[in-house]
Amino acid sequence: MPEAPMAEMTYKERLKVDLFPTIWCPGCGIGTIMMQLAMVLDEMGLDERNTVIVTGIGCTGRMGGYLRHEAVYTLHGRTLPVAEAIKTVRPELNVVVVAGDGDTASIGGNHLIHAIRRNARVTVLCNNNEIYGLTGGQTGPTTPTGTKTLSSPGGNPNTPINLQGLVRSSPHSLYAKTTVYHQLHMRNAIKEAIEWDGFSFVDITSQCIENNGRRIGFASANEMLTFYRKTYKRAARDAVQLNPFEIGIVYPADHPARNGHDQVDAPRPPALPEQPAGPMASATESPGEGGATAPEAATTVIERTDDEKARRRAESQQRAALMAQLPAEVKTRIAMREMTLVEALGDAGLEIPEWLRTGASAPAATPQPPGDVEPSATGADPESEHKGELDAQKAEAAVEGRDLIGGAPGTDTQPAAPRTAEDARPASVSSDPKEAKRAEAQRKLAIMQRLPSELKLRVAQREITLEDAMREAGIDPE
Repeated sequence: MPEAPMAEMTYKERLKVDLFPTIWCPGCGIGTIMMQLAMVLDEMGLDERNTVIVTGIGCTGRMGGYLRHEAVYTLHGRTLPVAEAIKTVRPELNVVVVAGDGDTASIGGNHLIHAIRRNARVTVLCNNNEIYGLTGGQTGPTTPTGTKTLSSPGGNPNTPINLQGLVRSSPHSLYAKTTVYHQLHMRNAIKEAIEWDGFSFVDITSQCIENNGRRIGFASANEMLTFYRKTYKRAARDAVQLNPFEIGIVYPADHPARNGHDQVDAPRPPALPEQPAGPMASATESPGEGGATAPEAATTVIERTDDEKARRRAESQQRAALMAQLPAEVKTRIAMREMTLVEALGDAGLEIPEWLRTGASAPAATPQPPGDVEPSATGADPESEHKGELDAQKAEAAVEGRDLIGGAPGTDTQPAAPRTAEDARPASVSSDPKEAKRAEAQRKLAIMQRLPSELKLRVAQREITLEDAMREAGIDPE
């Protein structure tokens, strides 16, 4: 499948973008699966007239609400019987099941076995994040042995279910394994699965950073993706089955193509060691270390100390708390990198933490390992001072620019900020805490605009409070 520039892709027509941002956690892999599925549907010319999406209960089940297709939100574990019923009544339709590993292999495991046995002509995309994510992070049917979860604090004592073994028990079914990191491979696997004339199953390894990743030692979703990149390798074309940590598409034995299965097996790398039972220190400690996934040239492994992991975890939690105070449209702009978190907090009139404003890499209350950037004695670096002065000048220019406050329209149809404190004060006090906080932020921003540039800079650098600055400027606090 050829790559295409984002500007040329029309897959967004398959999505209900007016409902964005989605309800999924930041860093969740489900959004990536949805985008790749939308791209495949767009390339294949499938739409609401010829394709039905069936989803189950759980985080993955919400995908049907964001796709511009006919979708059925089924009971827990009942995706496959509903999908089979649709295919039986309307055999000309493409039926795609999107469900989590718990929904598919646990309560829905019995239906999975018989859908495979009957060779039901449906396509299953399994979001395999190895955990029950929606309910808080309990052990699921695909959770690796030894993994510590909410319901197995001492480590999962059971063996995970073999999805490949179940699907491959039928001589007619197609099985594919991929990850959310290998996006082009994922699209190819989804496309071939939809085109397959029989039961097809795409096992997609995905990250759940909030309810699984952090518990097993990953500091961020990016570290989990890095782990997938370092660990999973493409299987040989003549692979009869996929070894652990291999991605590929395995056809039935009697299929003409068979990925070369009719040829004598070529030399293959040995099976990779199993995933370690305990928490992983970081994505650099790959289960394939020294095995088939190890690079040819030795690389330096960066080991993170407990203090480093605690610092990263505290920073991530602190950023999430700050993001929660911002409106949805502002969060979207930050995610699209149209603005930074510091700029968003400043525009909203919210307090900017010292560690975020000065460039330190973690909150002050967390341990800071040697070598990280530390705040200067004044609490700010030269770049921060120049930026603060520039922001003060911009704020003053915005106040004096009448074209943004009712004059000739500029590039932005909305006012940059209220002109006075009276404009910012709400007509009535709202009982909604968020509205009250937003109104207070607007009031402080309006007061800031009435201050001289030097006072704005001193307030931004925390040398004086806003109230002290108002007194120095002779402004009535009321």
